[in-house]
Amino acid sequence: MTDFTYPGYVALLHALKARVYAFAGFAAAPDLLASGRRFVLLRHDVDFDLEKALQMAELEAQQDVTATYFLMVRSDHYNLFSGEGAQRVSRILELGHRCGLHFDPAAYPGSPGVEALAAACRREVQMLQDWFGGPIDIVSFHRPSELVLSGHPALSAPLPHTYLPLFVHDIQYFSDSRGEWRFGHPCQGAAFAAGRPLHLLVHPIWWGDHPAAPVQLLGDFLRRRALALEASVARNCSIYRPAAPAPTRERPGAAGRRE
Repeated sequence: MTDFTYPGYVALLHALKARVYAFAGFAAAPDLLASGRRFVLLRHDVDFDLEKALQMAELEAQQDVTATYFLMVRSDHYNLFSGEGAQRVSRILELGHRCGLHFDPAAYPGSPGVEALAAACRREVQMLQDWFGGPIDIVSFHRPSELVLSGHPALSAPLPHTYLPLFVHDIQYFSDSRGEWRFGHPCQGAAFAAGRPLHLLVHPIWWGDHPAAPVQLLGDFLRRRALALEASVARNCSIYRPAAPAPTRERPGAAGRRE
């Protein structure tokens, strides 16, 4: 259950369901904590790849599981408002998942203060709500600073953010940052064994059909992005013709092996 494959992810979901964990949204966490119910906050920070986010959303829907997808408005890696991007986000929401804002402070140069960051969060939340409909009630910060990790509540005011003490201290927090479980596998710890509430941060970029190193997964993403960009240029400018892919040569002894 420690492999970062889609079958491994399904095994993780099955383990949570077998322990009767309810898959909840962040807004429900205070009441669920007070009631003593067993629940998990399943969260996806979409840093790179909307295509993989949609794959994961479909996989979860097949397992009757819902999650919160945190999306960037200002990203160098995808465009929520392009035709393709908007279709993918709309499909994620149609599958019953929730949407949160994945906010990147680095998109605002000049070291803005707490009030300025909160105002920027509000503007980006409004953009998401205006475009895709439905409420946004939670923010996650991309590459969180020490200030964010301190749980400063005003950073995203009036909305809460995912690094508040409620979500990372009162609830047991796990993250797959950089393609590894930083605090141990969620289903192999004391919190899971005791049925305590869990907060799981899962990045879609690190998961796939087959086991692969994180650097390989990033390389695969870059190659897919390059091909997609080339195809888009060809569609929009008739003088451009994509280059034919170079023929692959099999290395000695490589026959029958999967790279």
